[in-house]
Amino acid sequence: MDQVKKIELKDVYKSFGKKKVLQGVNLSLNKGESLVVIGGSGSGKSVLIKSIIGLLKPDSGSVKIDGQETVNISQSERNILMVKFGYLFQGGALFDSLPIWENVAFGLLHAKNMSRDEAREIAEQKIMQVGKGKDISALCPAELSGRMQKRISLARAIATSPEIIFFDEPTTGLDPIMSDVINNLIVKCSKELNATTITITHDMVSAIKIADRMAMIYEGKIIWEGSPKVAFNSNNSYVDQFVHGRSTGPIEIKLQDH
Repeated sequence: MDQVKKIELKDVYKSFGKKKVLQGVNLSLNKGESLVVIGGSGSGKSVLIKSIIGLLKPDSGSVKIDGQETVNISQSERNILMVKFGYLFQGGALFDSLPIWENVAFGLLHAKNMSRDEAREIAEQKIMQVGKGKDISALCPAELSGRMQKRISLARAIATSPEIIFFDEPTTGLDPIMSDVINNLIVKCSKELNATTITITHDMVSAIKIADRMAMIYEGKIIWEGSPKVAFNSNNSYVDQFVHGRSTGPIEIKLQDH
């Protein structure tokens, strides 16, 4: 008997008016697997993640989590499902009006209805887990550097011990050294939770470090999947152009056509 996939998408389509974004995406992940999705701006990476988590509803197709179809589930069923997810947003998306500990504990307080004392204790543990002291717990996000805010955003993403975590451009705006710190933290935290993760990124250094498997999305479809070890020698002209950062190639031709 085949193992039930943690995440499974079949023939997923999503358009916004005349703009076709996802055009038949097929993708699956096993429990504990780390998938990195690469692709150019506007290729559908963020729409893909939002369609899995339910922030967007596909026009057609199937999105299953642990074998459960999720496309047309009720709001109450969706609320139960959401507890499985953690999300590191591209810009961090911390709440300016809340102290650091409450930012990290947001899911514990509002999704799991935990007491404030218990939630704060867990939040401070997660803050230390990403390499910061709990003495910053009472500070506001504006009092932290962008690098520290990124760590706090990661602490929030893992605070509820999610089964599935999405990382949206986790190293954007960071220098190479800090990017490596964040990459190492992502790998460490994901392994400790045995979480299934999807990361979208333009950063090939991050992709190689984080991924068990890579997939490239182009014109709304997954056009290549494989080990990060073979990404630079994929024999796929679209993948080769993207991972080597070449200005000329089939992707440029398509852009010119538009």
